[in-house]
Amino acid sequence: MDITKVLPRDCMSKIVSFTTPRDACRSSAVCSAFKDSADSDETWEAFLPADCHHLVAQSSAPPANLDSLTKKQLYHHLCDHPLLLANNTMSFSLDKESGKKCYMIGARGLWILWSPDLRYWSYASIQESRFPEVAVLDHVWWFEVKGILNTRLLSPKTTYDVFFIFQFGSEILGFTGTFINFSLNKSGAFTSEGQVVLYPPRIGVKEREDGWLEIKVGEFYTDHEEDGDGLLEFRLWEFNDYNEKKGILVEGFEFRPKSHE
Repeated sequence: MDITKVLPRDCMSKIVSFTTPRDACRSSAVCSAFKDSADSDETWEAFLPADCHHLVAQSSAPPANLDSLTKKQLYHHLCDHPLLLANNTMSFSLDKESGKKCYMIGARGLWILWSPDLRYWSYASIQESRFPEVAVLDHVWWFEVKGILNTRLLSPKTTYDVFFIFQFGSEILGFTGTFINFSLNKSGAFTSEGQVVLYPPRIGVKEREDGWLEIKVGEFYTDHEEDGDGLLEFRLWEFNDYNEKKGILVEGFEFRPKSHE
């Protein structure tokens, strides 16, 4: 029996909505009988976060043609074009395969040691960045960058990877072979801690499609029922070598659902 000829379209859409965005796209491409249901607003509405339209409305630059987009088009727009939130200090997007929420906290949303003093840090507009400004290290001896994220913003029951997003300028001091400490503290308990080397790029440092470098500094699980205050504190620092440091550009910290590929 061909169920596509027996079940109405809304039932087919409901069935497809219980799969994943990747499966919906595959079924649409593989089986023409599923295409209308797999591409329907009913299906893709289920893949969008419940607060999606609220987040779009809060963005400083929402899609100009939002009302004309289908739910599938809106989904893919949010995957490929992060929205700026919180006075341009945070970005929101969707993971293309799962539809889980992704956030990045930009440099202006972080606490950076000595950043208020322009002798040590400055802020610049970089074409490759999603944010209006990134932090540029002119010179310090003690390096520390940290921030806080409310994990209740993220998708529940999901393992997230945390990445530090950065670049180096033409003149680099104090980072060659230097171990930088990191820690994640979720609701008062450490979930990850260790050390990373940012320069020269080693295993673990990856170049992104947008031209920035990223390195994973930990992971955590969003169990909203057990998250307490829901606050994740993340920190990167180096206080021990007493060498002058300069040349790093900080874009921010990104929180993405763990990839299983």
